[in-house]
Amino acid sequence: MVRGVLSGTSLTLRKPSDKEIEDLIEKINSVYAKNKLNKMKIRLMANEILRLLKPHLSYHDLNKLTGVPESILCRYVRGNIIPSYEQAVNILSKISLSIDIDSLLRNLVVSEKSTIIDLSRVLKDPYVIRLITILLLIELTGREISKIIATSESVLPIATMLGLELNSSIVLVKRRAYPGIQYLSAIIVRSPKESETIYIDRDLINKRDQILVLADVVYTGKTLNAILNLLTKARARINDIIVILALGEQWKRRLSEYHIKTLTQIPYPF
Repeated sequence: MVRGVLSGTSLTLRKPSDKEIEDLIEKINSVYAKNKLNKMKIRLMANEILRLLKPHLSYHDLNKLTGVPESILCRYVRGNIIPSYEQAVNILSKISLSIDIDSLLRNLVVSEKSTIIDLSRVLKDPYVIRLITILLLIELTGREISKIIATSESVLPIATMLGLELNSSIVLVKRRAYPGIQYLSAIIVRSPKESETIYIDRDLINKRDQILVLADVVYTGKTLNAILNLLTKARARINDIIVILALGEQWKRRLSEYHIKTLTQIPYPF
């Protein structure tokens, strides 16, 4: 099923299996069913994702996705009521498994009509950013994350929203050093005539940290590999690596030792 969606792109929806839904419901419950505050977060998040999707999907479509009667969905979207915790988990599980985030991001890239990918332009719509954030939060349920490493400024909006929900600090990889600050640094050779130095504040990373690395675009894998090496030298534990957009296959050889989740992968040149 395909419908018009955010920023003039299209949204592809898939039908998850009953086993996928059951497993995700169990995963969410294992983390959020423990206290009233966490339960309320899930209930409000379910309301929010319905409001994000409603301008672009009909109540009939949302009913097919969630199994919730259209009249009830209408009251959720309008904010007249919020779903029970059990209903909220059902809604979030089915919607997060149904949305094809790969297709969404591909369409956003194509809509830019540019030979150069600038993720700050691809992710310029705050509603798209929030939707992606909620989908990532559901996927990261149960993961221990104390620090989020943002590899560039273009992923800071997503990193910030994730940090708020996960109660995690954010560390930005910098391209410029400032006086009086000690850094972990690495030089990345782009070509015989071109190189770049990246910096991570040394005092912001330690061996007790459990890290989520959130990367924008990976092509050769040189930058991401350098960042991961710096984090390893700092003895931090790298729990998750998420790349928003991967170009081609070249990066896989350089990063073969790491488990990397890519939200979308586009052939290069595209």
